[in-house]
Amino acid sequence: MQSAAEELLALGGEGLQLTPGNVPTEGFEGFLEGLREKEVSLRTHHGFTPQALRTPVWSPDAECLVDSRSVHPPRDVDAARDAWVRRAEDGGFQGCVLETMYPGYLLGTGEALLWAMDLRLRLAVDIAHLHIQHASGRLPGHVWRRLQDHLDIEEVHVSANPGDRDAHQPLTLGTFGLEWAQERLAQGTPVILECYMHRLSKDARRSQLDLLRGHS
Repeated sequence: MQSAAEELLALGGEGLQLTPGNVPTEGFEGFLEGLREKEVSLRTHHGFTPQALRTPVWSPDAECLVDSRSVHPPRDVDAARDAWVRRAEDGGFQGCVLETMYPGYLLGTGEALLWAMDLRLRLAVDIAHLHIQHASGRLPGHVWRRLQDHLDIEEVHVSANPGDRDAHQPLTLGTFGLEWAQERLAQGTPVILECYMHRLSKDARRSQLDLLRGHS
């Protein structure tokens, strides 16, 4: 965890998203506290924990089990699905930032996004996930346009993919939604680059940040 964090911070971004999947590092919590003292922006995501690769996020009755800045909603087949929908409609997620997903998850279709916006749910808009919705015919243009103007967008996640899976590929000038992400970044919305940086050279990593900032 720590070596990955240090490599990303060295690129000169505005902060760091802590995401599940890296091997725990002894003393990592102390390392993070040192970053906070330096006022480095740290945002936890989904099942991140300093003690393990990941941790469960939703209980069967749709209670959020993690203290993360943003979380994925359950999958359509998860035990928490129906309870999660009821809790959302009852206003039970006021403290959660919920990520837009792709088919197979709640918030994974245009219809579900309209429902979420009508409920004024706080959203983390993952543009790569929306590309999968769009490519599968599940994101009508009018929904995408309304989402871009949604008042309750807390952060934006961006990476590229071929439209059939969440591949976390590097950005290109033609990446779906990139121009909107650049606009949101310029307006001050936190925008998180989620491509797999560990697969890129140092120069390519810096080029990704330049592209996101509109310095192509």
